Amino acid sequence: MIGGYWVGTAGYKDGKPVGEPYCLPLVIEGIEFKEDCVVYVEDYDEDFEYWLEKNKNGMVLNFRGEHHYISYIVDKIKDNEIGLVGEYGVQKKESCYLERK
Repeated sequence: MIGGYWVGTAGYKDGKPVGEPYCLPLVIEGIEFKEDCVVYVEDYDEDFEYWLEKNKNGMVLNFRGEHHYISYIVDKIKDNEIGLVGEYGVQKKESCYLERK
């Protein structure tokens, strides 16, 4: 994921990109993963902490900013494409497909 700029281009369902992205703008408006577990979030013009962890739902991508904590189940499709699905609560309805630009 490090290297390049990731942008939400579609929703994500059954392993395929479909429709419009439906994740928080801080994820789909553009992010750039950096070294040392830092991700630049364009929508907020600031760095967030991120980490991957494996749990009963699969591989999970977590983001934490000053006032935000979100997590998505990751289904990596290719080196330049990632499908994300919300893990808990209200986010469970979210899905987005990110492409590296």
